[in-house]
Amino acid sequence: MSLIRLQIVSLMLAASAVLAGCDQIRLPGASGNTGAEPKAGEEILPPGTEEDQTPGEVELPVRPESTAADSAIDWEAARRDLAARPIETREGAFQVASGEAAPPVPVFLPSAPVSVQSGEADVRFQPMSDGYYAFFPGDKYDTIVNGTNKVVAAPGEEVAPRGDALNFQPTTTGAQVSFSRYGADYLVEFECKELTNGLPTCITQDEALAFATDLVISGTR
Repeated sequence: MSLIRLQIVSLMLAASAVLAGCDQIRLPGASGNTGAEPKAGEEILPPGTEEDQTPGEVELPVRPESTAADSAIDWEAARRDLAARPIETREGAFQVASGEAAPPVPVFLPSAPVSVQSGEADVRFQPMSDGYYAFFPGDKYDTIVNGTNKVVAAPGEEVAPRGDALNFQPTTTGAQVSFSRYGADYLVEFECKELTNGLPTCITQDEALAFATDLVISGTR
């Protein structure tokens, strides 16, 4: 076979190989084709999965909210303790209403008048739908006594039995003392008027606990 014939045969075999390879090529958009083939080990997700959803379609979990319920007040015990106080010790700065017009919790107030700085606002007493608050302006700090019949439970938890111990806790603006009586919750807040190096130093733990201990029942339904 001559050299020219060998070259022609070689060209014909190369052309046949190219045409055979064209049958294996898949063009995007061709019938039965969905695009690029998945890589080795890559999982193909069916339609409607998380990766197909837009940010607005993602469903967020529903979190349970805290619940608040009216606590049962032991009015009989509160009235008995109030009646046990001498009548002269019950005369204070506030005229607490009695009967149905009274706040929905027994009222605790200081046993002795609280000194008020000259020029400051007067003491205030305000009945609320769930209790009351009493405001006492002072020289170094203001004092607020709160009472409520709302018992708050954490999400998924039931209301736990509450004791009557005094619980002291420092705050960013002063301190607070909480306690329970007759089934109601009480919170005494001390708000400092000045801070030392950014910290409240207007009242000590002993002073806060002494003030809360001195509170006495001053009104009831």
